[in-house]
Amino acid sequence: MTVLLPVKKDSARNARVLVVLDTSAAWSRGILRGFMAAAHEHDWSLLHYHPDADMRWLANEWAPSAAVIGPELQPAAVASLAPARVVSVNFDRSADGVASVCLDEEAIAERAVRHLLDTGLRHLSTFRFDNAPFAVARERAFVAGALAAGAQVTPGWGGADVEQPRIENPAEILAWVQQLRRPCGIFTCTDRWGRAIARYVRAAGLRVPEDIALVGADNDVLECELISPPLSSVIIPWQEVGRAAAELVQLSLTSKPIAGKRVVTPPLAVLIRRSSDVFAIQDPLVAKAVRWIRANAGQRLTVSMVANAAGGGRKRLERRFRAALNRTVHDEIRRAHVDVAKALLETTSNSLLHVAKESGFRNAALLSVAFRHDMGMPPGLYRRRLRHELGGAGSD
Repeated sequence: MTVLLPVKKDSARNARVLVVLDTSAAWSRGILRGFMAAAHEHDWSLLHYHPDADMRWLANEWAPSAAVIGPELQPAAVASLAPARVVSVNFDRSADGVASVCLDEEAIAERAVRHLLDTGLRHLSTFRFDNAPFAVARERAFVAGALAAGAQVTPGWGGADVEQPRIENPAEILAWVQQLRRPCGIFTCTDRWGRAIARYVRAAGLRVPEDIALVGADNDVLECELISPPLSSVIIPWQEVGRAAAELVQLSLTSKPIAGKRVVTPPLAVLIRRSSDVFAIQDPLVAKAVRWIRANAGQRLTVSMVANAAGGGRKRLERRFRAALNRTVHDEIRRAHVDVAKALLETTSNSLLHVAKESGFRNAALLSVAFRHDMGMPPGLYRRRLRHELGGAGSD
């Protein structure tokens, strides 16, 4: 006689998970896509509500096992979700004991400042409309990075020293734009604010990017391409944020402690569009050398080759390179090779060895070393992360 024993149900499967996000923005839709993909793998029952909903009613009526919340909820509303395990996305609540998936705001700013400096711009500024913690953090890190690199920074609109949010006052913003020393690069903190400042740059009779180069953050395709010329932007892997939130939820559903845990997600890279496609190097010798390096970046290059092509001695070129760009000729060669490799990784399925040879490296190992130095990750991982993140971007 066969005895059928009861099968113990996996408490992490078929769990009820509440998602509280305002999906009017591309970033929240990206997080939701990433979270949904993981949720379907775990067979969770999902319920999505806007932050304006009554959280206490939802907690009582639906009794979720876990909840994922965005930045909009106030502490009282978060507390009303108990006993559900709560995970915060795109807002750090870890100090309050809430597990949080945050962005590396300093790294986002570092990507932006480095991109603008790479164009040769030495005058930089920032633009933001409110004092949201993420915006203040991005601005402060951008200013610190620019000053450390020797750039001149004009106080931004809505700067970190302003206690109250700056309202959109057209006359004041126009006056601020007109007093900027040109050419100037502006980090707009978000793509939405980038679209706003682009209007004022045009109203002031200035050109983008020749007079004012712009770079935003989020890579919201709709926001970026509504601007003419389209806006360059730091790519933030929103779907990875969603998947990280799902991992925390899964831990909580298997009785693992998550209270106060903090997961930090770094940006990917700057997606360069025409708003920052400018060449602003003032030193003619350095400008000639950089143009030659970029034109020949698919080949193996040496400092001596660059000096000969530019028509200046090696020591003289190195000295003027440091004065103009605060980096060496060898640094510029490596960056140019990595830029070619990035383009190939983004647009082809070629092997890493093929990418290495086409971008001026002798082998894939040297490509990996240079790529890690400049991008903070190996080339294969960069390709996978970028393709996954941009795979659903067109729907926004």
